[in-house]
Amino acid sequence: MPYYNSTLCVPRGGPKKLGKAVIVDSVIETVPPQHVLVKIEKFGWSANNITYGILGEDSHFKYFDFHPAPKTRNTSPKTHGVIPVWGFGTVVESNIEKIKVDERVFGYFPSAKYMMIRVDENDVNSHNFYALRPHLPADRRPYNQITRCKADPLYKEDEEDASMLYTPLFWTSFWAEDWLYSAHYRNAKRILISSASSKTGFSLALAIKKRIENTPGLELQVLGLTSKGNKAFVESLGLYDEVHLYGALSEVDVTAGPYCYVDVAGNPELNAEIISYLGPSMSFGVTLGMSHVNDATSSIKKTAENDPASKMEMFFMPEWFALVRSTTPVTDIATLRKEGWGWIMKDAADWVKLETSQGKKKVLGTFKETLRGSVGPDRGLILSLWEGEEGQLKAKL
Repeated sequence: MPYYNSTLCVPRGGPKKLGKAVIVDSVIETVPPQHVLVKIEKFGWSANNITYGILGEDSHFKYFDFHPAPKTRNTSPKTHGVIPVWGFGTVVESNIEKIKVDERVFGYFPSAKYMMIRVDENDVNSHNFYALRPHLPADRRPYNQITRCKADPLYKEDEEDASMLYTPLFWTSFWAEDWLYSAHYRNAKRILISSASSKTGFSLALAIKKRIENTPGLELQVLGLTSKGNKAFVESLGLYDEVHLYGALSEVDVTAGPYCYVDVAGNPELNAEIISYLGPSMSFGVTLGMSHVNDATSSIKKTAENDPASKMEMFFMPEWFALVRSTTPVTDIATLRKEGWGWIMKDAADWVKLETSQGKKKVLGTFKETLRGSVGPDRGLILSLWEGEEGQLKAKL
């Protein structure tokens, strides 16, 4: 039977093309051998998805290489990219014996109604199966993983919406903190986080605070930078020792360093201002996000590669997690994940109000709203390209 798909696509050619996003209708006529078709019922949405778009064609990140754009009269994988999302879906057709129809799954999906992927039958276990993407580096495996909800110890049906929203943001911050702590924060005493109201920003602040609580003798202060409109929200979180406005950087005590600067906004002008202001008191800097649209999509990464004296580095979670997996027992990683996920599900429950939007017009409108930076930090967006009840399936766990 044919499956009528709709996909959020953006033209290739750089971040400034993101504003020309379109919803493309196409038809999946058949599901080939070794393939699985997933009906994507809903997905989380934040500025992190804009980052995926900004870095879609970057030679390192290759976010547009995960999900090819549909071939239609006006679109193709060569002309358009698909914004990736984290969401929940149900298997509606499977040509893999070990994967059953009606199974509930979670993963790194296209922003679409359906996802069709090729699966290696020898790479299916009780917990996960994996999309075959041999054109991507091996360390992208976490993105290729499709989690089988029935066997996921962290899965709770009533937490699906929060889980979709926080999975990419919290785990990026959680493992970034793990990376920082592995080097003892390189002797920094103060952590300055830009875009402190963002979910990535406050997830990092949460992870640092939990590390301080559980590590006798560790003394760190966490400072947040934010806009005037978001200051009250950031202060209400209770995660930052100090909260400062972007326009009042002079209030940050340079003499209290050394500093680690964590860039979440990805704004080159702001970074230059902060690096100049902190001067020698800045030990090093890390970038975690890039929600600020500009042509220099990899400015920090390229600066770090081409300028040995640069203090900024790009943190990429899959690379660090691959190293963690090679040096840490699986049971220890599972314990860390369970503990960390418990933090965000408990502590962040009242920080963000979840909102659901359904249908092609609303998804496209929300994309443009996020691109403009008009989504407040206290909003958690859950989207679906399905209209109303047509997107609902009763999955088997």
